[in-house]
Amino acid sequence: MADNKQIIELYTDLAENPKKNFGWDKGLDNAKAHDYKSEWIEKIPSKVWEYCAAVGNPFKDADIQEGNTVLDLGCGAGVDVLVASIFVGKVGKVYGLDITPKMVELAISHAKLMGVDNVEILEGSFENIDLEDESVDVITSNGAINLTLCKESVFAEIYRVLKPQGKIFFADMIDTSIDEGLCCSMEKSSCCDNVEEDWANCVAGTMRKDELIELIKKSGFINVECTGHTHYTTADTTKGANFKAVKTSSVDKRKLHWDSLYQEPDYTQVLWHQNFPSKSLDLIYKYSSKDKAIIDVG
Repeated sequence: MADNKQIIELYTDLAENPKKNFGWDKGLDNAKAHDYKSEWIEKIPSKVWEYCAAVGNPFKDADIQEGNTVLDLGCGAGVDVLVASIFVGKVGKVYGLDITPKMVELAISHAKLMGVDNVEILEGSFENIDLEDESVDVITSNGAINLTLCKESVFAEIYRVLKPQGKIFFADMIDTSIDEGLCCSMEKSSCCDNVEEDWANCVAGTMRKDELIELIKKSGFINVECTGHTHYTTADTTKGANFKAVKTSSVDKRKLHWDSLYQEPDYTQVLWHQNFPSKSLDLIYKYSSKDKAIIDVG
């Protein structure tokens, strides 16, 4: 995280004071504004919805099947974890991961309150997820990835724990500023007057939509798409948005790597290259004849 201590302090405050005005939308009205379905609202205890600080609705586009294993990053008090448990049914499994101990406690108690036994809440960092490789079908997140400083590491971990062709559906804040002088993107966060507060309030850690999509693609994902904006905002230059992507296979990831290299304006500068293969031709002429077949590997 950008500043774990400050973020933990803020979300501990939210855990202890869900009705406090933090300057951003939350609660049941916020969930309804994001089109959380009435059937979810009815099944999940009303007390849980007080903690809904969602910036979007990751389930709007989600493809979650009964029996799936789902991981919710930045689960907070467990709202989206409990929604996911409705999707996967009793034969599925839902993990929630959060860095704030008080939120972890709340999520555990809320799962017990709802009476679901297929939910497990983990405490820890997105950059070191305590799950096996290729063990998760779907990953969701809601306004949490933008709180991380090294998003490349986060998406590398997401890629690691997802099964081949696994999917990620998440809502997060994006930087909508056009003026390059504004300091709301990740690269410019150091120039903010109050960087710690801006990180925890989902401002300084945001990236522009195209930057975020490109980062996700470079992490090995395909079909990366921003599926729409939400009403949520934390500053004049931020807006909530929903995203989805699919994990490629390891073969596809290597293909993407080499394809991207050859798309460089001057690919001769990014790999071994010779203008004329004189050495190779000398060897071919020396050790073969016209009636021999030759294969060039690689």
